Amino acid sequence: MTGRGAAVTGLEDEAAMWKVLHDLFRLPQEAQWRWLHEEPTRRAFALLSAGAGLMLPATFAQYEQDYLAAFEVGLPHPPAPLIESHWRRSDPPGRVLHRNLLFYRRFGLELRRPSAENPDHLRCQLELLCHLCRLELRATSAAKADEAAQLARARADFTERHLASWVPRAAAALAREAEESWPARWLALLAGCCTPAK
Repeated sequence: MTGRGAAVTGLEDEAAMWKVLHDLFRLPQEAQWRWLHEEPTRRAFALLSAGAGLMLPATFAQYEQDYLAAFEVGLPHPPAPLIESHWRRSDPPGRVLHRNLLFYRRFGLELRRPSAENPDHLRCQLELLCHLCRLELRATSAAKADEAAQLARARADFTERHLASWVPRAAAALAREAEESWPARWLALLAGCCTPAK
């Protein structure tokens, strides 16, 4: 496959990757637990992780406890909060939030429940990447090369300025706490997807 068809397939794959990663880091609920055990989820994880299985604890209660302990709860904070402003010590949190909001507004992404999560939360950032892939896919399919190129630059810029600047640090911090845990492996997988190949 060459040309526009290959570009569309690549964008569809990338959009699917960001969507799976977004859904992987949803808050623990029974529906999320069932989704994690579905065969399509396990196949998608194996593709992202070069064949590694989707490591999970035996019970929902343990899954919920591990997730919350790794990402949501702790004193003075959890080992790896999924919030960019926590990891960007050089910038005031308000500036980090504002930069994220500017991206969302610029590309027409309306956050689902704005009060539920900070705009610099991982799930919001991954939602933006899914959104940008869909917009670029639409532009590519409509043969709008300039628009598609602008969206590709925006996606690369957002990934570099935001996710790549903090997710690898969060992954390293969690690995120091619990290197062999499933939350650490998930975050390491995400860090690998956010870091440009050299």
